[in-house]
Amino acid sequence: MKESKIISIVLLAAVAIFILFYLLTRDMQMPQNQSMPWQSFINNQGNTVAFNLTMGSSNLTDAMHLFGSEVEASLFESKGKVPELEAFFSSTKVGGIGAGIVLNLILDQKRIERLHNNIKESMVMPSGVRKTMFNLTAEALMFDLKIRSLTFIPKADLSKEVIVNLFGEPSRVELASQGVSYWYYPTKGLRIIVDDENKEILEFYNEVIQ
Repeated sequence: MKESKIISIVLLAAVAIFILFYLLTRDMQMPQNQSMPWQSFINNQGNTVAFNLTMGSSNLTDAMHLFGSEVEASLFESKGKVPELEAFFSSTKVGGIGAGIVLNLILDQKRIERLHNNIKESMVMPSGVRKTMFNLTAEALMFDLKIRSLTFIPKADLSKEVIVNLFGEPSRVELASQGVSYWYYPTKGLRIIVDDENKEILEFYNEVIQ
């Protein structure tokens, strides 16, 4: 009798979570006036605004309204480092540009503990970092989490000439390794990783990137 009650409660909880997810995402459409990557800026509060999302203020639900509901969240943990929760939109379009988008979400210890109670799968990667994915209950806990930073990965390669035409000349360039350099745009809250061999990566932050 007890087992049947527990099963009923679990099923009801799952249905409630599904309904919540549906209500949050049912009307999501790609806006026609979506901001482009080169239009990011620092607002009056000193926060980076990219794709109409304000770092440190906008949340995951805001991003889902822009990029779609197909998102996968993973927690990355390594010894001696602060855990990082990432929400990954593997395939979306921004102004007709195909891209993958990664959001780094702001977590507190209480939320981490609640997520750990709702694990779907966990694995240790070759680097030693533990990657954990979650069930629907945990995903429902993420909708209100604020965005710490946003990484934009265009599907097409961007040449250095195209980057300069779109974003202007960087304030400074640092060589990271052979064929890889960091281009900094502090007035846009942006760092671009320019890679001669792979696709470029655009990183939007509130913090000053050193």
